[in-house]
Amino acid sequence: MSAERARPHIDAHDERALHATLRFAVAVTAAFVLSEWLRWAPTFMAPALVAVLLANLPIRPPLRMSVALVVTMAGAALFAFALAALLRGTPIVLFGLISLCMFLAFHVMASGRMRLPAMLLLICLGTIPVVVMIAPVGAGILPVALIRGIALAVLAIAAVYVAWPCAPEPRPATARPMADASPFAIAAVSTAVVVPLMLFYLLFGLADALPVMVATVMLVANFDLQRTRMHALGMIVGNFAGGLLGLLIHAALMTTPSLPFLALLLFAVMLAFGRRIAAGGPAAAVALIACNTMLIILSTALAADSASLALWLTRLFQFALAAAFAVGMMNLIWHRAAWSSAARLDAPAAGLPGP
Repeated sequence: MSAERARPHIDAHDERALHATLRFAVAVTAAFVLSEWLRWAPTFMAPALVAVLLANLPIRPPLRMSVALVVTMAGAALFAFALAALLRGTPIVLFGLISLCMFLAFHVMASGRMRLPAMLLLICLGTIPVVVMIAPVGAGILPVALIRGIALAVLAIAAVYVAWPCAPEPRPATARPMADASPFAIAAVSTAVVVPLMLFYLLFGLADALPVMVATVMLVANFDLQRTRMHALGMIVGNFAGGLLGLLIHAALMTTPSLPFLALLLFAVMLAFGRRIAAGGPAAAVALIACNTMLIILSTALAADSASLALWLTRLFQFALAAAFAVGMMNLIWHRAAWSSAARLDAPAAGLPGP
């Protein structure tokens, strides 16, 4: 009798997982292929946003939320572009204001409020000003691309929820080793990692800042400072593995360069990513980072249409180094701050006289 009662629960669990996996695979694949077909550069924007939204939304987004996400992206993109265009001649003031805005956005995320709108603002702040400073002539299309990407993402998500409506499995809250971490400290650490990377690209005038900054901002925004260093290492390895997978898909696609073959390859890979992300847990965050890096590398490879192995290995290592810097600095700053805080708390106790 107990087995018969458990069977419907198991079936419901499997159905939820299957629907979540299919939603992820179909929506990400459709957004990428449609962007390639319409030549909506950068073509990774919409599928990467689909992946982030599906991984973070616990329910089917209602129409009001979908419209709010598009409006938020539009406002954030136009704000970042206007700020960069007006203060382009005073970079110190510009990046001072960007740092303040990023800190506030990270603080909102760390407080558990409006995570998705804050993440969209961070993507705009982390990419648009750098592109405006390096390549101002073509920077005007970037806000349009971001708004177009989020619009396509919410449409794709709405469509797949019609076909596979079962809500994702509720994920229980897990205890964390430093649950008393203050949002202020987390926001300060995150800002201290992203802004120097932006300044690095600006200082050296690297033209391919957009894909690396998008990947880095998503990595930092989804990184959990309260997890172990093995999880941090997993984020770095996942980022590198995702980039390598993107190059392998590009190489396979060159044997039969067509949109149907691209859709077939992507769908097969996204099924694996979707299943891992739907399962939840620490590995889901690693899978999401690997998926986004794969999409970005594949998109830039298709846009460049270059078969130079040395060029793409250089770009892959550039992604890996940016991720290693971000994750390594977050761990270093965070643990040093934690040790300093612990030392201050222990110091008065050590000076107390014994009984």
